[in-house]
Amino acid sequence: MNQAKKKTFSIQDYALLILLVILIVGFGLMSPNFLKLGNIRNILLQNAHVAVGCMAVAILMISGGADLSVGNEIALGSVVGAILMQNYNAPVWAAIVAMIAVCSLCSTFNMLMTQVLKGNTMIVTLATMTIYSGIAYIISGAKNFHNLPRSFMFIGQGRVLGNIPLNIIIAAVLFVLVAIGLSKTYMGKKLYAVGDSAEAARLAGINVKATQLAAFAVAGMLVGVCCVMLTARAGNATATTGSGIEFTGITACVLGGIPLKGGSGKLWKVIIAAYILDILSNGMQLIGMSAYAQYIAKGVVMLLSIGMSNYNLAELLRGQKKQAA
Repeated sequence: MNQAKKKTFSIQDYALLILLVILIVGFGLMSPNFLKLGNIRNILLQNAHVAVGCMAVAILMISGGADLSVGNEIALGSVVGAILMQNYNAPVWAAIVAMIAVCSLCSTFNMLMTQVLKGNTMIVTLATMTIYSGIAYIISGAKNFHNLPRSFMFIGQGRVLGNIPLNIIIAAVLFVLVAIGLSKTYMGKKLYAVGDSAEAARLAGINVKATQLAAFAVAGMLVGVCCVMLTARAGNATATTGSGIEFTGITACVLGGIPLKGGSGKLWKVIIAAYILDILSNGMQLIGMSAYAQYIAKGVVMLLSIGMSNYNLAELLRGQKKQAA
């Protein structure tokens, strides 16, 4: 008779959840304000748009790509939407469509240039990020657009279904859709295949270029939604809106287990990693840790998480027992 193999506990699968619990308990003990409902709500609210941005970066990294211009795409989309609403009295829905379209077009353009120039996406987007930033400054005149329509700001500040923030609902719905798309659809499987080995995917009959373009187009749409959520929550738009989100996304993806070469990774781990990064900042501020000490603590936690993700606890314990014997 065939006996089923005994399943061992793999710390790799639960490292981020363990780290999240440790941080929550630790900061809760060190600061009475950390576990207060207002602070927890604030952490969820201020990271809703970041989570959506991380989903976009995850799609790109799984497919073997990268985009350093995400923050600049958000800035460009933000000022385009603000100009349409303030200077041209465009309907809110039209401005939202334009913001999403601008980000998606910019992202798709990045991959087109990569394919035409036969370059690396990271190097190409180093160039396009300055282009998008320059365009954002030119069309905005370096102006800060205030007094956006209240119906638009409701997206980032409003509450529905009783008292649930709308932006959290948007992020949750998108998470479910993207997770299903990556794990259950043929397109998702193609993204993983291309990220794992573009040549092997090509030999298997996958149109690699079309798949890469689709990944950047879809990711760009998510960046556009992130742009709408962030602009609506802030209530203003500038040529610096969204600055740094790309690096937060890349950090969360790497911390969440997506390799830089692509081909593997789980979306839920990326979202957990994104919230771990914010909980670190929030908790260290509440306990009065200096900004420089925060940098050190963040680096230590990231190294700890990487180590936990790369080692199997059961195997380590077995190895220690053998050495003791």
